[in-house]
Amino acid sequence: MNGTIKQRSVGILGNCCTHGEFVAAALHQEAEAKIIAGWEEDPRRKQGLSEAIGMPLKESAEALLDDPEIEIIALACSPHQKADWVEKAIQAGKHIFLNKPFAESLSSARRIEKAVTESNIQLVHDIAVIVRFNPITAKILDEVRDGRYGKPINHTHSWSMTFSTDFPLPTVWPERLDPPAQSGGGEMTNLGSYAIDYMVALWGLPQSIQAKSNNYWDIYETAGIENFGQIIADYGIFFAILSTGKQPLQTLPTMDVTEALNPRNWHNVLEMQFEQHNLTVMPFHNTLIHNGTQIPIEDYLDGYVCLTPFQQLTQAIETSKAPDSDAKVARMGVEILMAAYQSTIENGKSISLPLKEGENPLIQSGLF
Repeated sequence: MNGTIKQRSVGILGNCCTHGEFVAAALHQEAEAKIIAGWEEDPRRKQGLSEAIGMPLKESAEALLDDPEIEIIALACSPHQKADWVEKAIQAGKHIFLNKPFAESLSSARRIEKAVTESNIQLVHDIAVIVRFNPITAKILDEVRDGRYGKPINHTHSWSMTFSTDFPLPTVWPERLDPPAQSGGGEMTNLGSYAIDYMVALWGLPQSIQAKSNNYWDIYETAGIENFGQIIADYGIFFAILSTGKQPLQTLPTMDVTEALNPRNWHNVLEMQFEQHNLTVMPFHNTLIHNGTQIPIEDYLDGYVCLTPFQQLTQAIETSKAPDSDAKVARMGVEILMAAYQSTIENGKSISLPLKEGENPLIQSGLF
């Protein structure tokens, strides 16, 4: 053993909503990742991705997929394109690093899961450090699975990004206002994916879903999609309640993108109650309260190793064992999301899971 780290060559396909740039920034921190190419078709996003990877983009997506040096395709394209590109990447023999949102519909999510299941390709759902891949909540996830806290009786998660009322979102992230046929939906799709994913990782697929949504931010109202939503998941012995979205706050001064992405402007509070334990977690404030006592984070995380999404993928490639954040879990997240949208259309009606239909209810409703 000489301690040499094996690097895996990555090509980034897409830069929807600047997510390709976010992926590039994350992969630059990975010792095992070597970005060697990228491609984006949207003129608005080409330069940003090129600058993020430090090289000119490929002339076509096919040139990216056909490059024999590339082992992993990082997908950061529009949600409605992901199923197609997953299938093409698998045909090209590439492993897949799929940035959230996973897909724009349950049909597409099922296509992705099926394509991965029927191949020898590994896929990780890259859903960043908000919850699942944050060391604090990642360790709690492990502890819950190991039975440390016993039987759950409540799960409540509020996760939102807050903005100044004059933040130029249509200019900065116009794709967020795309119709559901492309985006999947509003912020229940985008930011909600984090809270839904962590809930599924903990408890699996619930029995039913109820939801409400709101588009009180005028730019979302104009686009006809929600900037905020609530989801109630029935797990039989308890409810999980998620509140998620983007909030314009009059108290916040004018901000740029850097400030908008500063965690101090993120509201991320998780409450979990068990028969004998209560947990309050604010991961971006390094706060963990257990049964009324605040736990020093340095002590809590001492010796704990939280794998990143890319590390989960490389481990899966080496072991041929699907990563924890895999296509099945991601598909369940999309299934919950689609049930939530169906519930919002029917004024909060309870929607039983699993779903039979795979189309996006927002599209089927004829509202778009």
